[in-house]
Amino acid sequence: MKSGAFLKLMSCLTFLVACQSGANQQKLLPHDGKTEDSFGFSVAVDGTTALVGAFKADLKTVENAGAAYIFTLSKNGWIQEAKLVAEPAFKEDTLGGNVALKNNMAMLGVSRRDSHGKDAGAVITFEKQDDTWTQKQILTAMDGKAGDVFGQSIALTERFLVIGAPHSDAPHKDSGSAYVYTRKNDAWHFQTKLTAKDGAADDLFGISVAIDGNTILVGADLHDEIAPEAGAVYAYEFDGKQWLQQAKLLAKDGGDTDIFGVRVALQGNTALISARRDDIAGVGVDAGSAYIFERTEGKWVQIQKLTAPDAYADDRFARGVTLSKDTALISAMHHDVNSSNAGAVYVYKKHDGQWQYTSKIVAKDGKADDKFGWNLSLSNQHAIVAAPHRDDNGKSSGAVYMLDLESQTATNSNKDTDNNAKLN
Repeated sequence: MKSGAFLKLMSCLTFLVACQSGANQQKLLPHDGKTEDSFGFSVAVDGTTALVGAFKADLKTVENAGAAYIFTLSKNGWIQEAKLVAEPAFKEDTLGGNVALKNNMAMLGVSRRDSHGKDAGAVITFEKQDDTWTQKQILTAMDGKAGDVFGQSIALTERFLVIGAPHSDAPHKDSGSAYVYTRKNDAWHFQTKLTAKDGAADDLFGISVAIDGNTILVGADLHDEIAPEAGAVYAYEFDGKQWLQQAKLLAKDGGDTDIFGVRVALQGNTALISARRDDIAGVGVDAGSAYIFERTEGKWVQIQKLTAPDAYADDRFARGVTLSKDTALISAMHHDVNSSNAGAVYVYKKHDGQWQYTSKIVAKDGKADDKFGWNLSLSNQHAIVAAPHRDDNGKSSGAVYMLDLESQTATNSNKDTDNNAKLN
């Protein structure tokens, strides 16, 4: 247990944090999981369907080709429905390193595929028809080059698909780009390429993407406007013909290597943005934070900065961020509540215009270095939390946990939450 871990455990009691150790959790493992598969490296949930990437899964003799698994909710809980693999599959493709899910459509990033040179990247689309998941398209950037890692991030609606290529030289080395596709005649067609107007070398624009309706967010976590690698997020709006930059979002108190924008979530007029390497005064280096921005009449404004009530140095709070209705989930993959780097997820609810901490969730069987919360996704009351470093089927074989937030009972009274959601 790292220095201070015991004090952090005690703080759960001292500050009335709801350390929920297992209520309403179901751990999922693939039927054929193996050592080093990293099942859960990426996750998505939409309604009663979940998608889990295992980007280092081997396919017979094809090493690290990658795979993804579909789970559906039945009366007996979540069950495995399908395993998705690429055709053709290649060594080191890492299919499933990033995933997105909407209705009966699944998008699987293959960011290490050598489509236009080594690690140029691709995205493979699957659709469910007549209860069968079938590969439909292989998407690559029309101007893709070696090292672009197209497919590093993916966001999806019924109408639009957004794919990040953060190492694209557009136009500067690793300045990054994002590609937008539209859905027509049951297929995806390229629409436009987004780049930052003020992009610079090594910004990594496209490291994260999110979309809701006619709005897209693109993270550039190494952007240097405020400070070296402080980060930025760009907001775009579709006017019916083209995507126009609406705003550039920056943390008011951004600092060196905060990497603001490394993860982004969007719902309606609310953006939740990760700065997981933010150094919190009185807490320590890389404790992490998340920022809430809201849009009113086309103007985006920072309204809150969220930190964990029991934060500690190197927790990396906001490793994962996700929004659904009035609920936000924020993970801290290095949190030590069970043991070193076991990980935790914090639940926030919006009440009277403010986001307030309500509870903390940890894996009921969490162990050291599980990194519960490596990634996460939320759809209404159903949440999926990844722990790709778990060893249930061998070292780093991986696992995910399904949570039912609606039936989950918090054990704290939610008193004294002012320090958990700081207004800036």
